[in-house]
Amino acid sequence: MRLLLAFGALAAFAACAPIPMREPPARSTVTIGARPAANLIAGCVADYREDTDYFPDKAAFLHSAQLKVEYHRNWKRVTFTPSVDTREVLRLVLVQCGTPPPKLGPRDTLVKVPVRDFATANVSLLGAAHLLGIDDRLKGVPTRNVSIPAIAGQIERGETIPIHAAQHGNGEQAAALGADLFFTFYSAYPDANIHPLLKRLGVVSAPQSDHTEPTPLGRAEWIKYVALFFNLEARANQLFDTRAARYAKLRALAANVDARPLVQLGYPESRDEWSQAGGRNQLYRMIEDAGGRHAWHDNSIAGSLTYAPMEKLFDRAAGADVWLGNFMPGAANMVTLRRDHPRLAWLRAVRNGRVYWFDAGKVGPFANSWSDQGMTEPQDALAELVAILHPELLQPPARPRFIRKIPGGPA
Repeated sequence: MRLLLAFGALAAFAACAPIPMREPPARSTVTIGARPAANLIAGCVADYREDTDYFPDKAAFLHSAQLKVEYHRNWKRVTFTPSVDTREVLRLVLVQCGTPPPKLGPRDTLVKVPVRDFATANVSLLGAAHLLGIDDRLKGVPTRNVSIPAIAGQIERGETIPIHAAQHGNGEQAAALGADLFFTFYSAYPDANIHPLLKRLGVVSAPQSDHTEPTPLGRAEWIKYVALFFNLEARANQLFDTRAARYAKLRALAANVDARPLVQLGYPESRDEWSQAGGRNQLYRMIEDAGGRHAWHDNSIAGSLTYAPMEKLFDRAAGADVWLGNFMPGAANMVTLRRDHPRLAWLRAVRNGRVYWFDAGKVGPFANSWSDQGMTEPQDALAELVAILHPELLQPPARPRFIRKIPGGPA
């Protein structure tokens, strides 16, 4: 991760061109009537009635450990309670445009919905934006390299602007974009979070923290969270339910396996340190759902990035059957891996050539289909993982979407 920050700093230094200011589209007004049949997905209410329910389409968070939504007639409150210990709770009050806001509390952030345009510091949101059909409202992204062709095309044409930063966002560039809403990358490390700065700059922001969910379906439910700001609950519910049903079938397929291979996540951060997700993070839960097991149950952290001494890795996971890498790009092949990390040749997975990486569909440095589509497609990742751990249950796809096997056999 420290290397990631160094690359981010270089990107920030290189991105010195001014951000073009663009005015958001004008808000039109729409006559709704007393009983709207669906949420208003564009424009403002022209005929406000105090007793009208302006959100007939509603969402509920049944899997997320961090999100809650309460509906009122013309506004909805989203509460974000981080699963990582940052000692804060964030509340967002989403008010239907053209209707009066409620009295706000000191921790409330007011957002007029539906949002006309937005930017994000978190690439995992991009898959949700595309599925919801709002990628044409996307003004800024944290990278030029995106695996979704529609959004990549917008970047190429200059319709969506890459905004770079050394850590998790750039407050000045976010302010310059002038978007209705800026989705931040919410970090388990409080000093890295920029929402306090954005508030001082007058930028309306919302946290995006799918990566710290304890379960894959909890992470996938963040598509409903994104949808709340655009009044697209009906669409999000349909998308999520289809994927959750497929995920449940795959989980049931692997639930009663006779043997559970030991899987180790992560990558070598340095000579002395190993980086991996916390023991309560959704990635380790996906391994369990795929019929695997791991050696970090005493690690109660839900965050996506923790560090362990290399000695502890060898003590606990030298005998792991499979190494599943993430974060950093994986090696081109096993020969390169063994050459660059000779100490890791002691790992059983390396000796046996069973090393895999979440970097299929790579489109650039640290950019691949898992980074910008993994949040919304857990069923595909689970299918690939079941096929890796239990090929007797499921054949691997001809062209994996998320997980690449590092080419090369046993040493």
